Formats: sequence, C-alpha cells, structure tokens
Amino acid sequence: MHKLALSLALLGFAAAPAFASTMHHELKIELAAQNNSGETGYALIKPMGKGIEVTVHLKGGPKGVAQPDHIHPGTCANLNPVPKYPLENVVDGKSVTKLPSVSMDDLFKEPMAINVHESAQDMKKYVACGDIKK
Repeated sequence: MHKLALSLALLGFAAAPAFASTMHHELKIELAAQNNSGETGYALIKPMGKGIEVTVHLKGGPKGVAQPDHIHPGTCANLNPVPKYPLENVVDGKSVTKLPSVSMDDLFKEPMAINVHESAQDMKKYVACGDIKK
C-alpha cells in the first residue's frame, strides 16, 4: 500500500482531486461591482445534505436597503434576466439562503452566475455579479 500511495504522490495525484473536492466543499465566488456601484464581495456556496447554502457578503452597499439577489443562467457578461434560483435579499451586506432541493451538481449543468440588484424598486440595475465556476 505504501508503494501505491508513494507512486500516486509522485504522479501528482494529490493535485488531481480538485474537481471532486469542489463537489463536497464550499465554493467561493468573487462578486465584482457592476454599473459603477462600488459594491464588491463574495458568495460562499456550501453543500448541506442534498441541498446547498449560499451566503453572500457585500461591501459598499446602502445601509438598510434590501437588495434582491439570485442565481441566474448565463454569465455576468451574458446574463439571462430570468432567475433560476432566488436567494434571500442582501441586507446590510449579507444574506444567507438554504436551497434544500438544489445540489452542487445542479450549479454546473449550465453556466450560472450570482447577481445582485440595486433594490426591489430598481431590479434592472445590477450592482454586483460573479460567475459560478468549479
């Protein structure tokens, strides 16, 4: 067994499981400012049983304003405006959403992005976005 482990290590096997590990560990998505909003941050996506938990952290946003955010099909550069999975509104820079019927695998079936809107009154203005990548 030691020879096998040593051979795998010499072949760089330790670096190979990165793909598999993202399916069972949290994934960090950088959120870049859009439309000169100055709002930046990140989202953490963690597997929770058969579902996922998405925590969004944003800085630079308005105090006390609920900012809708969603997981949309597409990329930040070419976003489908119809959300695939709604997330809890970001308020004072944070939101936490549990999606019990969405798996990590579901997020990689097609290109997707996490998108934050300025407010419920101005849904067309995007303030931050990040592409979901393994």
